[in-house]
Amino acid sequence: MNMQTLNYIFILLVISILFGGCQDFLEEVPRSEASPENFYKTPEHAEAAVVGAYNALQRNGVYGHKQQYLTTDIIRCATWNTQGGIGTYSFSAENTQVVSPIWTEHFKGINEANAAITNVPNVEMDEDRRNTLVAEARFLKALLYFNLVRYYGDVPYMEKETSSLDNLEVPREPVDYVYDKIIADLEFGIEHLDMKEESVPGRATIGSAKSLLAMVYLTRGSMTKRDGKGDGMADFQMAANLSGEVITDGNYQLCDYFPDAFIVENKNNDEIIFDVQYKSGGLNEGNYIGMIMGLQGPPAKGGSWGNVISTQYFHTIYEPSDMVRQEWTSCHVRVQGNGTLKTDYPEMHWESWKIGKYRRYPVRNPDFVFSDYDIHWPVLRYADVLLIYAEALNELNNGPNDEVFMALNELRKRVRNVNGDATREYLHEDYLPRDLTYDANILPDISAADYSDYESMKEYIMLERARELGGECKRWFDLVRWGKLVDNIKFLATYTPPGRTRPEDAWATTANNVSDHHMLLPIPISEINANPALEQNPGY
Repeated sequence: MNMQTLNYIFILLVISILFGGCQDFLEEVPRSEASPENFYKTPEHAEAAVVGAYNALQRNGVYGHKQQYLTTDIIRCATWNTQGGIGTYSFSAENTQVVSPIWTEHFKGINEANAAITNVPNVEMDEDRRNTLVAEARFLKALLYFNLVRYYGDVPYMEKETSSLDNLEVPREPVDYVYDKIIADLEFGIEHLDMKEESVPGRATIGSAKSLLAMVYLTRGSMTKRDGKGDGMADFQMAANLSGEVITDGNYQLCDYFPDAFIVENKNNDEIIFDVQYKSGGLNEGNYIGMIMGLQGPPAKGGSWGNVISTQYFHTIYEPSDMVRQEWTSCHVRVQGNGTLKTDYPEMHWESWKIGKYRRYPVRNPDFVFSDYDIHWPVLRYADVLLIYAEALNELNNGPNDEVFMALNELRKRVRNVNGDATREYLHEDYLPRDLTYDANILPDISAADYSDYESMKEYIMLERARELGGECKRWFDLVRWGKLVDNIKFLATYTPPGRTRPEDAWATTANNVSDHHMLLPIPISEINANPALEQNPGY
C-alpha cells in the first residue's frame, strides 16, 4: 500500500470509530466520550471499533458497486461504460475505476478490523462479549482477505494494525498462507460468535462463519483441482460438513417467494445469513445499488442507469417454467418516463436485458435519492449454502446422491410459489401484500433419472448457481475457480441466441482480449510504484 493510502487509513479509523457505523449497532454508544486520547478504554469504545470495521463493507470498492463491473458470461458492462477496459478485458494495472478501489478499500477495511483485533482484547469488559467482538472483527478480516486472494492471488498479509508510515514495504504472501489465516479466523468465529437469535441483523453469527468457511473450503478445493495440485477432497469434505451443519441447525430457510429475498420491504429475512446493511435518510450510509444494474429508465421513477446489463445468453439458461427467477434476475423490461413499465418487448428485441434483482421500481419512497438507497447487499444466503452443499457432495461422491437432489430441489420447490395471476406484468409490478399460490407444474423435482453422473450434475450446478445467484457478483469468482472464465467468454463470441441471426455484437472484442491471466486482477500500478517488495501478476 502506498504512503498516501496508509496515511489516510489511520485518519479513517479515527473517523469510523467516532462517527461511523450502522445506527442500529450504535444506539447505546456514547460517541461524545470517544477521542484519540481514550480509544479502547471502555466497552462502548470496543463496540464502536468493531462497528467501524463493519463500515468498510459499505465502500464502493468492497460491496455494492465496483465488483459489479467484472464481465462474465451472464453479466457485462454496457458498451458505453467499460470502466477503463474492465468490461472488455482490455484493462491494465493503471485502471483506477475498478482495480485500484478494490485493492485500496479492502486493505483499509483490513486495517480497521486489525485495530479492533489488536486493541479490544485489552479492554476491561465482560469476557464473553469481548471475545464475540474480536470474533466479529476476525470474521470481517477473513471475508476481506477471501475476496482479495480471489481477486489478486498472493497478497500482503497485514497481521496487525498499521498506524504509522514505518515498515510499509510488505511483500505478497502465498495464497495458501493467506487461506490458512482465513480459516483460523473463521474457526475462532465459530467458537465465539453469537447464534443468530442472539445477534443483531447485519452482524456476523456462527452461521455466517460456518457458511463463509464452507465457501472458502469449496473454493480452495476447486482451485487445487483446477491447477492439478491435488483432488481437493479434504477441502470438499470440510465444505460439505460445514454447509450440512448450517442446513441441519435449522436457523435459516428460503423465503417462500424468490423476490422476497431481496426487496427492501423484507430486510433481515430468514434467508439472509450475512449481508451488508445500508440506511437512507441522508446518513451517508446509503448506496447506488439498483442504479448500476436495475430496470433501466428515469431514476426518479425507479429506473437505473443500466451501466451493467444481463447477457442474452443468461436469459436463455433458465428452464421455460422458471419465470419468477428469470424475470426477477434477467428481464426485458424498461421503466418509462411516465413511471410505468414497458414489458411487452418481443423476446429478441434490440432492447438489452436488465439485471432486476435490486430494482428500485416501484418507487415506494417519495423522497427518492439515487445515491441514498437502503437495500442491503446479500453476501451469504441460505440458497448459496444449499448450492455449496450440493457441489461439495457431487465432488466427494464423483456424482450426485440423494442429499444433492434434496438440496437442489429445495430451490426448485421455492420457484413454484407465484404471486397473483402469475403473469410477467404482475410479477414486475411487485404487488404487496403477496398473494402466493403453489403451482406443482413449475420446475418438477430432478433425480438420478435426469442427472446420473458427475459431469452432468456439475454442469447443472454451474448453471444453477448462475440462475439462483446471478447479479450477486459471485459468477466471476465461480468461473475462475472452475477454470471456465476464458472459455465461457470466448464461447459467447460464437453463440447465437434463439431468435437471432448472429452472436451479440459486444462479444467479438471481449472474446479476442480475454486470456488466462485475467483470472487474476493486476496489482494497482500505484501500489507497485510505492512498494518495491510487490511483484506484479503475470500478463500485466
